[in-house]
Amino acid sequence: MDHFFFCGIKHSGKSTLGRLYAKANKLCWIDLDDLILEAITPYPSIRSYYKEQGQEAFQAQEVAALRTFLSLQTQRTVISLGGGASDNEALLNLAKTHGKLIYLMVEESVLLARILNGGVPPFLDETDPKGSFHALYARRHAIYGNICDVLVQLPNYPDIRDTASFLVKTLKSEV
Repeated sequence: MDHFFFCGIKHSGKSTLGRLYAKANKLCWIDLDDLILEAITPYPSIRSYYKEQGQEAFQAQEVAALRTFLSLQTQRTVISLGGGASDNEALLNLAKTHGKLIYLMVEESVLLARILNGGVPPFLDETDPKGSFHALYARRHAIYGNICDVLVQLPNYPDIRDTASFLVKTLKSEV
């Protein structure tokens, strides 16, 4: 059974569009971040776990949570991966063996504006958020471009439901 793994750079719509796509196609949907949160209690958030345990431990949790979910799941599912999935080769390889990786690609300038809307996040350089995001975007875009089965260039519609309709129509011919 092939699952659909939605991946993309932070604020590309993986969770919202994953949920809407699944609903439109009568599929199950899960966000990998939710599975990880269940596994890392008593940590109140992924960010606190990551900060205390580090990247390697977090990435191991991503793989373990996905592996457990896949071993129990009996229905085709849309799975929204985290924004840093591109940095976890084991996670991407696991996903690839269980379905299709779908890269939700959004223009760099659009993503940067969405990210900075809430202030400069800790993963960007405060003195050069645009430059540090450009480097992150370029690296992750290259990884997703090489490993994903489907690349969907998402338009920047003002209403996410319009973007979801576009995605549903686009993926009908791709998957």
